[in-house]
Amino acid sequence: MFNFIHFIYIWSMISYLNNPKNNIITIIIIEIITLSISFTADYSGAGMIAALLKWIPAIIGIATLILYFVSRLFTKKYNWIISIIGAIVMFIAAYNLYITDYSQTL
Repeated sequence: MFNFIHFIYIWSMISYLNNPKNNIITIIIIEIITLSISFTADYSGAGMIAALLKWIPAIIGIATLILYFVSRLFTKKYNWIISIIGAIVMFIAAYNLYITDYSQTL
């Protein structure tokens, strides 16, 4: 009995993960969160490059969405892995942007 219930739970979770709407909404929400992190960083010593650095999580999020849509053309399963990898990369980029000290030292 336990194996059947476990199977139903895994099947429902996989169908939730394979749903394109859930993946797209998740990528967009994570993109907004990481953008807010990168926009609150102190870019006082970065100069003109700060305008580009702020948008790195958005560029990664758009690339993730494009890669997700292209992968949906070839296969209908396991595309959620691209969403998870993109989310992790966006959080890593936002974290590194936030902790970096942009003040120029001599």
